[in-house]
Amino acid sequence: MNPKGLPIDKIEFYIQLESYIVFISFLILGWGFYKIFLKKITEKRHFNLKYRFKKTINYLLFSMTLAIIHWTTVQSSWADYYILKIVNYLGLLSFISMIIVLIRSAQIYVYLYLFWANMSQGVPRLLANLFTLLFSTFIVSWVAADVFGFNIATVLATSAIFTIVLGLALQDTLGNLFSGVALQIERPFQIEDWVEIHNGSEKWIGQIQEITWRATSLIGHGDELIVIPNKTIAQSQLIIFSEKNKPARFGQLFRFPFDIDILKAKAAILEGVKSVPEVLHDPEPRVLIMEVTESWVSMKIFYSLKDYGRRYRAGDLILSNVLESLKRKKLPMATTLLGLTKDEEDYS
Repeated sequence: MNPKGLPIDKIEFYIQLESYIVFISFLILGWGFYKIFLKKITEKRHFNLKYRFKKTINYLLFSMTLAIIHWTTVQSSWADYYILKIVNYLGLLSFISMIIVLIRSAQIYVYLYLFWANMSQGVPRLLANLFTLLFSTFIVSWVAADVFGFNIATVLATSAIFTIVLGLALQDTLGNLFSGVALQIERPFQIEDWVEIHNGSEKWIGQIQEITWRATSLIGHGDELIVIPNKTIAQSQLIIFSEKNKPARFGQLFRFPFDIDILKAKAAILEGVKSVPEVLHDPEPRVLIMEVTESWVSMKIFYSLKDYGRRYRAGDLILSNVLESLKRKKLPMATTLLGLTKDEEDYS
């Protein structure tokens, strides 16, 4: 009464009440961990976990329903051959749904661990996706060998040529995948870090948003989405501005006439910079003389910002405040015209 080639006895071994009790227990434990230890995660993460729990429970209920129909019909006395044949296929579908529940439950536990271990940091999807891929491959291989009797070694041996051809065709994709894995192992940056990526004449600046198996996504200063292949990033020079490192330090150059009062000019620049809220007072801003000629003196203010993403707003405020400070103190700046320098008129 079994469909040809369908190992219903082995399938029935797994779609037992005990199996569903184990799955329900694992989901309850996971939900309890989520409610107790992950209360402070972001709304996006809450939505992510709730969605995964909901989908997994739906698959579990679907599998349980088919299993109940299967066992109820198999143990009845009225079912004929054709009904049992259909019901056995329902048992197979129940078993497949159970495998999906197993994979999704394992993925939930991976996300629970990653969110718990990185409360205030982003979690690259590449880690969870890579685990899901490897775990799914293992489960499918085990089911094919143990339940359906496939010889995995033979299948792999006969598909060697196909694997070589596929590898050549997907070398760029595989290059991005392995580069993404290497970036995750080395972890030069975290999600929400600001980075400058230099590759030849190309340059990208943005905040890391997501790392997938193929590419890394950044959000630029203009809120534009920048997607860069992982292989390109692995071959590029990176400048990383992370809160874990020292605060990002920036500079702005000002040029004054040669006969300017140095101390007053430095004081005016510092006054304008220190009035900007984004500028840190530790380390303190510093004004240094960078260049002296017969016509002008160049001074550069060095300051630190905690948030690299506000550098342009802070830069605008610094320039505005410094210019206002120079106006109040009637300190002129130098201008260059046809290679000659002359003093500007007073701002007042």
